[in-house]
Amino acid sequence: MTSMTSMTSMTSKISKKITSPLQCKLSQHLKKYILINNAKQDLETLAANWVDQYKHLSGGQMRQLRGYSIEQFVINTINTIGVCVGPGGKTLRAIKGDLDKKALTVNDIHQQHQVDVHVYSDDKFVATVECKAYLDKCYYIRACDDFDLFRKFGYDVKHYIFSFENSIADNAKIFTDFVKDDICDDVFYMVDGKRNSAKPLYIEQHVKKINQTNLIKFINQMYELTR
Repeated sequence: MTSMTSMTSMTSKISKKITSPLQCKLSQHLKKYILINNAKQDLETLAANWVDQYKHLSGGQMRQLRGYSIEQFVINTINTIGVCVGPGGKTLRAIKGDLDKKALTVNDIHQQHQVDVHVYSDDKFVATVECKAYLDKCYYIRACDDFDLFRKFGYDVKHYIFSFENSIADNAKIFTDFVKDDICDDVFYMVDGKRNSAKPLYIEQHVKKINQTNLIKFINQMYELTR
């Protein structure tokens, strides 16, 4: 049983014991605390799995594994938050963008568009999350272009990037934000420091600790989508 699956079961048990508004408030704090701890454990397990699989996979397979596992972590975490909000709160759910492509129409020209993760609150499309093993200048510009397409075609949603590592120069990000009219609402990096391609995180001696502060910021931002 994964930490998030365990969290869902525990949340159900906690909710059944709530009998007053004060207990409800306390239970929400408890569920959020448990969710944060479980999410951190899941990220650590995810990174440990990369180390375990490194010797058995090609470079392309490793990139695919990292991309998939990060995206799945984001989807699972958001959906667990949806469970934690519980009765009386807005629903929150995440879906893989490939399964939820949005229509973009110019005259009689029809295109479909998506990013990695689409987020809904009470069945309203409210946010997108692009998921990266690392974020460099090219990836950031491309993500902002994808976000901007949603804006140009009338989708009023928030845009976020969840990245394990930071690989973009500060000046490059500032310049891109200016050129792209600050289309990206926030970026969440899960480890400290800049990426070093000579020291990949999936080699044991280069593993970095999870930045719990940034993880909490990401989780808090997803909670805000239910307000």
